[in-house]
Amino acid sequence: MTSTTKNRVIQSIAVAIDCSPHSKASLEAAAEMAGRLKAELIGIFVEDINLLHMAGLPFAEEVRLYSSTTTKLDAAQLERLLRQQAAQARELLQRAAEARTLQHTFRVLRGMVPEQLMRAAPEADMLVLGRSGRSPSCRKGLGSTARTALSEGKMNVMLMRPGVTAAEGPLLLLCDGSEASKRALVTALEIAGPKSTLHLLVTDPDPEAVERCRQVTEALMSGRDIETEYYHLPFTEGKQLASFIRMIDSGLIVIGEGMNLPAETLRELIDNIDYPVLVVR
Repeated sequence: MTSTTKNRVIQSIAVAIDCSPHSKASLEAAAEMAGRLKAELIGIFVEDINLLHMAGLPFAEEVRLYSSTTTKLDAAQLERLLRQQAAQARELLQRAAEARTLQHTFRVLRGMVPEQLMRAAPEADMLVLGRSGRSPSCRKGLGSTARTALSEGKMNVMLMRPGVTAAEGPLLLLCDGSEASKRALVTALEIAGPKSTLHLLVTDPDPEAVERCRQVTEALMSGRDIETEYYHLPFTEGKQLASFIRMIDSGLIVIGEGMNLPAETLRELIDNIDYPVLVVR
């Protein structure tokens, strides 16, 4: 391991893969970021124990998504389906990793999905997963796995959705002068692509806060070719922050856990914004 690698914040990236559109978007973002950072890529597929328990119930039936027909849930058939999905997830990971010559591993776990991910992912520096999973009822807002990762996870967490990119393009950082926002800035600068634009949204109400943020940012950039834009928006309400971020139309939003902003404001922002979000711990 070189000294440059040792100094990196992100050396390994775990990604939850369940073959849903959200997880495919997560895999693509994780692979692109791992390729740029020369990080290890860890794919995780969890066999949901709840589905297996449900299949054993005498009244359990599968409702087809696009028709009104139902079929009896069969435990053996479900086991075969899970193995097929795991094989598909492995193939997706291998294809993404080999295209970028990435060191990669793949793990199949069984249990409660959020619990298993929280056990498997802490050894990685970042966990990437979809904002929601397969269920049509979870297409809006955060799914249970994403909420668990945000509330209980110890690693950096990035939430993705289909149709957007996080590995390339502009980034937006919430900056309030706290140590948490400085950690987020260090991570944002590490993952920023060549000739990226970094939007810094300063939420500290002090009129001098923008200049302090500028000085810290320029000292950390060390001559890198990153364009910076600063905005002073001393709001403490999540929906207002979300509305302003939509006006900027940035890409990945980087938030430091433990910032001076109220925790409920950050939760409200993450719930209301439809952009990729990276929470830095």
